Amino acid sequence: MFPFFEVLWLKMYMTWIWIISFLLSFIIVAKYLCTKRHQDFYKIFYWLPLAIAITYLFWSYSHFFLNHWAFPNSLEQLKLLFSPYWYHFHFTWLLIGFFISLLIFFLKIKRYENKKIWIDIMFFSTVLSMIPLGIFLVFGDNFIGKASTSWIAIKPLTTQTELNKFGSVYPIGLFVSFLAIIDVIIILINKKRKKSFWQWMLWFIYFIIGLNIIFFFQQYPKYGVISLWWITFDIKTYVSFFAIMICLQLYYKRNQKSNTVV
Repeated sequence: MFPFFEVLWLKMYMTWIWIISFLLSFIIVAKYLCTKRHQDFYKIFYWLPLAIAITYLFWSYSHFFLNHWAFPNSLEQLKLLFSPYWYHFHFTWLLIGFFISLLIFFLKIKRYENKKIWIDIMFFSTVLSMIPLGIFLVFGDNFIGKASTSWIAIKPLTTQTELNKFGSVYPIGLFVSFLAIIDVIIILINKKRKKSFWQWMLWFIYFIIGLNIIFFFQQYPKYGVISLWWITFDIKTYVSFFAIMICLQLYYKRNQKSNTVV
């Protein structure tokens, strides 16, 4: 809708703005929760650069691999890998990079009680940060909805946006923000009724399912497509299902351990 703007001679892409807004929101929420839960915030602070590097490499390499099906074998391809043209990204590899980063973080935490607290901090910080992220995604060209003429559809604000090809589209970035808000509200209500740390793993599963429903309204290149009736599955669906299975396994494993301790 409005992919970039210029300040003097500097061109500012909305992609970088949504990345920075997500990171700043994540740091602010994590700092507040660490103070509230009496945890060392610098554990996250020192881990974050590694998490960003891992996620970025998965993000940039995914676009290269899906288009070339190879490892970079020249300087030009290497430049393409580290500076992906137009900031292409894919949810699948962002999710994989995020999971690997979390695994590295939690391997360094030995005490079970601390892990329960940290999983809450990580989850709540991530979901709350998705609220401003979704708003900024509406303005960029990286997360475009399918064409729509409904009252909620959005139209391009400049001739330099990809939205001009479609006229008006679903504001799926706002759908992400709305999903995050609903998730947080339900979590807070549920947490008052039943104080269980690992319940948040279930809400992470619900959030992933909600994102996959939103993906049905998104325009993006699909890989490994399988159609079942009116539903189309692709690599996003497969990796999301795998992530959900991991979360379920961790949830039941930790629940059993908690019941054994009690």
